[in-house]
Amino acid sequence: MKKITMITAIFLLVLSATFADKVISADQLSVGAKDFISKTFPGKTVQYAESDFGSYEVVLNDGTEIDMKTSGDWESVKSYTGVPATLLPAAITNYVSTTYPNVIILEVENNWNNYELKLANQWELYFDKDGKFLGQKFDD
Repeated sequence: MKKITMITAIFLLVLSATFADKVISADQLSVGAKDFISKTFPGKTVQYAESDFGSYEVVLNDGTEIDMKTSGDWESVKSYTGVPATLLPAAITNYVSTTYPNVIILEVENNWNNYELKLANQWELYFDKDGKFLGQKFDD
């Protein structure tokens, strides 16, 4: 019984080490990821990056956090200085700037069929892929 428990424990330890995120350098990012970062965040540099089964977690020198696929397609962006408007359809940026003037977008999630935005005033906004407003809630 002890041997089975020990073998199982070793197997789980090896398995968890195999599937752990791997810290990588900025040079090890894919061309698509590097292109996305340089075009969307000009002048910013990669301070930290992790690779995990077809995706990256990247932190830029201004604290911006990006989750993206290795292709460079972004999944989420979080920035305390504001998420670039170029990430979103014009209909969404127009809605936010009209409805919430002078409020920055702190976080955006790019889900398979919608966008979820978190604003500095604690509102969460939901839009479809075309930029049509779907709803909102206050994040208390």
